[in-house]
Amino acid sequence: MFRSSNFPISVTTLVLFIFALFGPFFSYAAAWAVFSLSPFLVIWMVVSVLKDKSHPMPELESGDEWGYADRPDLRPVW
Repeated sequence: MFRSSNFPISVTTLVLFIFALFGPFFSYAAAWAVFSLSPFLVIWMVVSVLKDKSHPMPELESGDEWGYADRPDLRPVW
């Protein structure tokens, strides 16, 4: 839906930040609604970050089970 994960990150951060600051001033029903919605917002944010293809990452070489794209000095020991 979105080309990058900036929108889900911004929305989730904004909602949870407002809830953390002003949660005690919400009505009981509104606080429970935002609290119940928060896991879905976090899951949406995590999935959108994991599916984000705006930063190309190199594929692992054959035989590698893990790797870091931003740290070439971190590689499998064997």
